[in-house]
Amino acid sequence: MHYTNEWDARLAFASFPVFRDWSEIIGGPPVFTHTGFAWVVAPPYAEALRKNVAMLRAIGINTVALSPAELKELQPFANVEDLGAAAYEPESGYANPAAVVEGFGSRARELGARVLPWTTVTNIVRTESRVVGVETSAGRIDAGAVVVAAGAWAPRLCRGMGLALPVRPKALDTVLVTRPLELARPHLIFIDNAAGTYFRPESGVLTLVGVPSQAWDLDPDGPVSLPAEAPAVGAQLLTHRIPAMERATLARGYRAVDGYSRDRHAILGRVEGVDGLYLATAFSGSGFKIAPAVGTCMAELILDGRAKTVDIEAFSLARFAAGRSPEGPHPYAPRADHAEPVPGRW
Repeated sequence: MHYTNEWDARLAFASFPVFRDWSEIIGGPPVFTHTGFAWVVAPPYAEALRKNVAMLRAIGINTVALSPAELKELQPFANVEDLGAAAYEPESGYANPAAVVEGFGSRARELGARVLPWTTVTNIVRTESRVVGVETSAGRIDAGAVVVAAGAWAPRLCRGMGLALPVRPKALDTVLVTRPLELARPHLIFIDNAAGTYFRPESGVLTLVGVPSQAWDLDPDGPVSLPAEAPAVGAQLLTHRIPAMERATLARGYRAVDGYSRDRHAILGRVEGVDGLYLATAFSGSGFKIAPAVGTCMAELILDGRAKTVDIEAFSLARFAAGRSPEGPHPYAPRADHAEPVPGRW
């Protein structure tokens, strides 16, 4: 739940119990694996991390700032020589994405929703001042409210109805390795700001590694394949932080595509001037863990006129024209995977 701004952190904090207490709240088998979590930064950002931890603790998140030596006690196999501080969340972990999606769908159907898999939305239907529904590969669906939660497809859908979004499709590259025997016990989840990667356990024997990618403006319907150099880059980043991973073996890898906003924060809320149109998109690679709270907030906004679980005004589309951003006052080093080869194509 570590963020450098309180609004993303509040969404993550409100979502966490849904994953942790899945069987009681949603129903079905558990989806959450408890591992603990650490966000690590280089020495120039140690003070910023401590200030952000104080902000997160004020929200209610169980997190503490650790020195590199204290992190080494938790993870003796980790290289901490280039680190200045770590934010540790002892209760955190990861959720099974396929089980979460299937579980939400099943519970929605139980409560009366219609879920139409493999149905392509081809157009948002609007009059001059409001939306009236969507056209799909299975026919038109009339609706008084439409939420665009289409990820990398959102810019195209909105452009088709005359709405320009400051959003571009970008690749996310991931490799999975089989850990060596000496690392058979799962490690913490790491977001490694110093090295520019993240990694977490996956099942009992694998580790998932994020590989920075500067592949922008991809066609989400086109062929999407992992670059040949990605496994080597992922291995270099992973073994820098955990040298024993030199004895890991590549299991598989894949590339996905998401919508990235101009300021790398989600776009949430109503669209001014088009009644009934709402956006929940441009999560910039980090929408999964805040999804439960985002869904709740969007329902509150549509039904009650405002989001109450978390104030999402900071994520409005109007922020771009006003020159605002949800970013907090104590950011860390810019992420390599957020860099644009040709900036400014918004």
